[in-house]
Amino acid sequence: MDFSICPLYGVTRKRDLNELLKIKVHNKNKYNKRYKPYIEKNPKPRLIEAPYNELKIVQGRIKKYLDCITYPNNVFSGVKGRSYIDNAYYHIDSNYFLKMDMSKFFPNTSREKIYNFYSVKLNLPNDIAAILTDLSTVDLQGILTPEIEKFISVKGIRYTNHLPSGSPISSILSYLANFDMFDEINKAAQNYGCIVSFYVDDIIFSSKNRIPIALINRVKKIINKYNQVVNEDKTKMYMTNDYKKITGCVIKNHELIIPNKTRYKIAELLKQDNYTEKEINSILGLINNAHLFDRTKYNDLQFKIKNHLI
Repeated sequence: MDFSICPLYGVTRKRDLNELLKIKVHNKNKYNKRYKPYIEKNPKPRLIEAPYNELKIVQGRIKKYLDCITYPNNVFSGVKGRSYIDNAYYHIDSNYFLKMDMSKFFPNTSREKIYNFYSVKLNLPNDIAAILTDLSTVDLQGILTPEIEKFISVKGIRYTNHLPSGSPISSILSYLANFDMFDEINKAAQNYGCIVSFYVDDIIFSSKNRIPIALINRVKKIINKYNQVVNEDKTKMYMTNDYKKITGCVIKNHELIIPNKTRYKIAELLKQDNYTEKEINSILGLINNAHLFDRTKYNDLQFKIKNHLI
């Protein structure tokens, strides 16, 4: 990857960083602790660290500059113009799949990893790298509630100063800060005759032929080497005839299938005799979502709705 095309690459003066980020970096401390951490409990408990709007805007500007980097075609999260559906389509011609997942991926992406990316990959001096790191990470010290402190302890989260969830910069920065790890995994996949794709903490391998168990062991060693943790419960192998669940998508017989959740919602709404404008828009939105997977479904229904025949 060529990091030098990023506008942040090699910046040496705070004045230039001021202009790029549209802030006064000597006042960067006002952006510290500008997070509202909370525990999201549905569908399962997870830590959310949402930046307040002022910091979120600055992080959005950093993201815009990171978007200038040309990413490998097998990286799908946080990359402009790519989605979780594209990630599934990447494997559509394969027969055998291996799905792996990392636990506590954002919390384990520590401040040190973020700093090293800015310092080494973007060739920035220590002070500039430190400023960008401060703007890109969350330090929960001082804003921990008893509930969050207990959650961190129970979950075994090792770093209180880490890449935040809920930030516009986190998806792509999680890849960049762990670039060396992902690069090693990519090479391991090639060595075993597989293709691989990355979507945040989801790693999908696939092949025309059976995937050797040795690949799992190799990838586990790589992940552990970089102080990340494999989620053993989510490591799953799919055979040729299996329904393959990939980042919210299902592949069967080399085709994407409309998620059951979308089918169910459409069916439930269609049970009614009369529809409000809001419900009509909901049905159209669900049909648009279904068409991302299969353009042949619900066309008659869409036609009737748009022509006020329902």
